[in-house]
Amino acid sequence: MTASRRASGIISLVFLAAVLPPVLTVLGAGFTAADPSAWLAQAGSVLGRPSTWRSVRFSIVQAAVSAAISVLVAIPGAYLMAHYRFRGRQIIQSLTLVPFVMPSLIVILAVIGFYGRAGVLGRLFGGNLTFVYSGVGIVIAHTMFNISVALRIIAGGWMQVDERYRWVSASLGEGPPGRLFRLHLPLIAPSLVSAGILVFLYCFVSFGVVLVFGGVRFSTIEVRIFQEMFTNLNLTAAGVLAALQLAVAALLVGLVQFLTRRTGAGSARSGRRFHTRSWRDLPVPARVLAVVYGAAVGLFLFAPLLTVVVRAFTWHGGVGLTSFRSLFGGTVGTREVSEIMQSPLADILLTSLGVATMSAVAGSVLAYIAARSLRDQLPGSIDTVLTLPLAISGVTLSLGLRLLFFGIIPEILLIVLAQSIQAFPLVFRNMRGHMRALPSRYLETGRSLGARPLHLLWTVEIPVLWRGIINTFAFAFAVSLADFTSVLTIGRGRIVTFPIAMYRLIGFQSFDVALALGVLYMGFVGLIFFVVDTTSVQREGEGL
Repeated sequence: MTASRRASGIISLVFLAAVLPPVLTVLGAGFTAADPSAWLAQAGSVLGRPSTWRSVRFSIVQAAVSAAISVLVAIPGAYLMAHYRFRGRQIIQSLTLVPFVMPSLIVILAVIGFYGRAGVLGRLFGGNLTFVYSGVGIVIAHTMFNISVALRIIAGGWMQVDERYRWVSASLGEGPPGRLFRLHLPLIAPSLVSAGILVFLYCFVSFGVVLVFGGVRFSTIEVRIFQEMFTNLNLTAAGVLAALQLAVAALLVGLVQFLTRRTGAGSARSGRRFHTRSWRDLPVPARVLAVVYGAAVGLFLFAPLLTVVVRAFTWHGGVGLTSFRSLFGGTVGTREVSEIMQSPLADILLTSLGVATMSAVAGSVLAYIAARSLRDQLPGSIDTVLTLPLAISGVTLSLGLRLLFFGIIPEILLIVLAQSIQAFPLVFRNMRGHMRALPSRYLETGRSLGARPLHLLWTVEIPVLWRGIINTFAFAFAVSLADFTSVLTIGRGRIVTFPIAMYRLIGFQSFDVALALGVLYMGFVGLIFFVVDTTSVQREGEGL
């Protein structure tokens, strides 16, 4: 057995040992507490409820609609990002990720502030808008979250299309519309489907957005699992619903893996040519349309977030810092803000940054080890194993860890473990992309000179890849900082981070103070994305 195969096997076993026990614990919840016939009767009762299938149906419909809109909106932007060079391209690419790493509570506040009853649109058009408190609000929030995911996957697919196809098509007299529908879209179809399925999965297992916007009428399976476990105390119902959700998600992850391997095989062919063209190569009408498109998408993504900032600095029609003063030690009505949040702001900051740092360190180190071992080859079976967290909901994983280790392992470490596992597929792919950008000749030269592996690590890999390592750490940190599901499910309110504090402020109707806390969070995210932008793959490539 080669060293590469041995490393792949060890990584897979360790990962399965971390992921499977908590999931199986939830799936079998209630089975050990009752005899098999009673468990089967309870499971049959859950599957026979009309409310169960309403939740299944709504979970699938809202995820499908969100995925379809995200992909359709992302196609023009992906084409421009993949094919044209223009000033600010890298900054725009980084900014599109901002909604993706925002806590769901901030996006909820943004959507309510822009589309809600007293929101910007309501004031502009003089209407009492209520559509946001329904499936429409859920779709809007999910689309804001996931456009960046679709944008990157589709742009990556377009960059795998050989440029010579376009030349041949143009030489045969094919116009741009014909090339789009008869050449480009069929060639990037696997990427389109992959993007759609991944966005579907993110929306299918969404928790915070549905918890706030959906209410009882629009509950998804994810919210129902949480309610059955902690409100109804029905372990069997939670396990049956988790099994239903996992079955759908696992099927879709398998399809993504099949399409990814198929696309990867196609992109590996030798002689492929691709290069970006200057923005000035676009005809003037096309440039105008591109600017209009960019403005519309930018308005959709950032106008609601800007509303959060503006409203945080206003108080009863005037501009001021009242909300921030309340946040830093004031009151709302007769209650202290720290009492509402159930923790002082300083402790919330330290807890949030501490948990995110521990999760980012753990995730980045594990991703580095895995990416280093699988740098040159990623077998399909290993890729499937490492992608498993995409098929597992945050509620299911967190519930399993709580059921298995509550009272044995401190809750804060369980949250770190849950966050590291959930973020691993994205963090690993980020790190592997940087790792593959390291020229193999550097390592080969070092080995030929007799350098030991550890010496190569400290004198070649880390000095060359430091930007990629920081980039991966910053991305993992941002994802962990935004986590709401694991902290709420495992911590049960005893561990207070940014999202939990915002959730309590919203529940107490302290929207202005919640907005101020959201602005504080967005400041941290701005710093993180400055790091992400300056350590991106493109910039790192310039340094190599």
